[in-house]
Amino acid sequence: MPRDVPSEPRSWLLERRCTLTQRQLVLVFVTLCVPSALVALAFLWQGYWYVLVYATLEQAALAACLHYCARHRGDYDRIAISPGAIVVEQCRGRKRSERSLRPRTTRLLPPRRDGDLIHLEDCGEQIEVGRFIGAAQRRRLADELALCLRVQGY
Repeated sequence: MPRDVPSEPRSWLLERRCTLTQRQLVLVFVTLCVPSALVALAFLWQGYWYVLVYATLEQAALAACLHYCARHRGDYDRIAISPGAIVVEQCRGRKRSERSLRPRTTRLLPPRRDGDLIHLEDCGEQIEVGRFIGAAQRRRLADELALCLRVQGY
């Protein structure tokens, strides 16, 4: 058996890249909203009340975007291949799912183009993985998954 061929169970953890902490996201929100609110209050003082309405809408949109970013900071895909099962655990926001596939009937559909995801298919059920990594890393992951499935006799 060649040296580069893995013979033991393998696992991969694919995480979303987010460098901002929760505290930093709050700081970004405050830094962007305070000047906007001060300008809106200055216009309100002059009698232009509708500027405050637009500033409030702008801040609400920013809050929604930063809330979405904070909620999906911890998203990940975990793939574990062992002789008995292929376990794919996915976390998207507060929703977590874990699916187990049978190694003997699972097909690997690698990405055809740069933007495509990797598909694992078992008895009509498809799971997409590789959302949080680049195209080159996705192709390398597909090659490693194919090698692991082939080596373990699947």
